Amino acid sequence: MTPTKQLPRSFTTGGYNLPEQVRLVQGRKNKKRIMIGTDGPANSGKTEFACSAPGPGQVICLDRGFDGMFDNPNPPVTRRSDFGFKVVLLPKAGQARQSDFLDYWREFYKEYLDALANPDSLTVVIDGDSDSWELQRLAEFGKLTQIPSIMYTNVNAARRAMYNRAFDSGKIVIATNKISKDYRPLLNPDGTPQLKDGKEVREWDGKSYSRQGFADQDYLWHLQIRHLYEPAYVNDKRKEVPQQWGIKIMACKANRALVGTELWGDECNFQSLVSVVYPHIPLEDWGY
Repeated sequence: MTPTKQLPRSFTTGGYNLPEQVRLVQGRKNKKRIMIGTDGPANSGKTEFACSAPGPGQVICLDRGFDGMFDNPNPPVTRRSDFGFKVVLLPKAGQARQSDFLDYWREFYKEYLDALANPDSLTVVIDGDSDSWELQRLAEFGKLTQIPSIMYTNVNAARRAMYNRAFDSGKIVIATNKISKDYRPLLNPDGTPQLKDGKEVREWDGKSYSRQGFADQDYLWHLQIRHLYEPAYVNDKRKEVPQQWGIKIMACKANRALVGTELWGDECNFQSLVSVVYPHIPLEDWGY
């Protein structure tokens, strides 16, 4: 083990510290921070996974898909009972005034900042982060399409600042996102795209998806995971295999070799994930 060295006094007087000091967050009692971005189709276990993180936790609900989770007669043992949920209102269909969108965005952002600043919560969940990105753009532009890319400079910077606030909170922050089918152009034998009525023919391959929401999430987020679901089936031995939920590591700052790793069934939860990615960190350091 490399012995700890002292920094020159000129460093410390200038505000520079060793990593273990920089990573301490006042009021967090030495608990570990982590930012996890998750995505997956409907009913794939995104909110259930978030509720397996250390509590107490606060869930800011933009996605309205949590009813099915609470109606489950057999919830997993990893679901916490000390998570509070708050539904944030979203614009009604057909609402077109930019000022209305701005009011809704301000309400969401206030709840977000209040949760990050709350000393009682270990975990903050944005349940529907892709919805919040849509709302932010509506508040900025009043629409979602036909916006020149040059106009995104300010809103992109504001989004990065929003995630900076999450990182600086020192909390466990989990953000769920929707996905959409990834339609790709069909190619002719010579590699050129197939055309129909002058337009490219695009087709879904039955397995590829793209995350909705803010695209530039590669920097502050420690982990990116995708939620998976396998329905019940009868195997070749005529034995029924029950349905199961899983997660797949899509990006991992701590260990890129773990990209592609899948955790299924009883291992599909926060505790199992951090145990795989950070085996050297005791679970109590996360807040268990």
